[in-house]
Amino acid sequence: MNTSTSSITQLTGNAIRREVRVPIGHVMLSEKWAGSDVHAALQKVARTVVSDELGLVDFHPSSGTAVLYATEVDIVNESPLKRKIVKLRKNNAKKTYIIAQRTGAVQSQYKSLQRFAALDIGIPTLPLENLAEAAQLLAQMEVVESKEKQHLFLLKRRAPPASAAVLGCLLKVPGLGEVRAKALVHKWHSLKAISQRSVDDLAEVIGSAPAKCVVKFFRNTS
Repeated sequence: MNTSTSSITQLTGNAIRREVRVPIGHVMLSEKWAGSDVHAALQKVARTVVSDELGLVDFHPSSGTAVLYATEVDIVNESPLKRKIVKLRKNNAKKTYIIAQRTGAVQSQYKSLQRFAALDIGIPTLPLENLAEAAQLLAQMEVVESKEKQHLFLLKRRAPPASAAVLGCLLKVPGLGEVRAKALVHKWHSLKAISQRSVDDLAEVIGSAPAKCVVKFFRNTS
């Protein structure tokens, strides 16, 4: 796909900007990621637009979705990252996700982060192994959000809004499978809603064992 890049004015890295307009068909990224490896990976799968007005938000796959990207270094430095997450929740009304670079070296810190974000703050946290996977997920989010802006007659021929990105994320849950993942999407529609369900709630839809896998994935409880 072709890519396009532009820049706008300046805000501090601790600021929160609620009103962000992302051109349809683009992923907006913070200026701090411009020219980085993650930017290069994203440009291979999506059109990008760079902004220095995003504050602590790293990516906007759409005007209504905000993504915080936690690198391995961020996960090790746990306290500053948690403060950013709390501030984002308090000051941003958009659909919010955290995508985190989970490696063997930070496995325990990642579990702590995921419990904090999902249980205490209510923000879904998705593990990623590499930059290509992060780029694919952001591009997938952009495609789904763009579909919400299209005419109804086009939507009838395509996937329901948000279902593709949510399904793609759920397929990362070990032991879940596509059929059960689709059942969860049909029932609750969003990652946030699914991540906050109890084992009993989930078991009514997909059975007890897969339900425990889903809860463990989002909350890392033993």
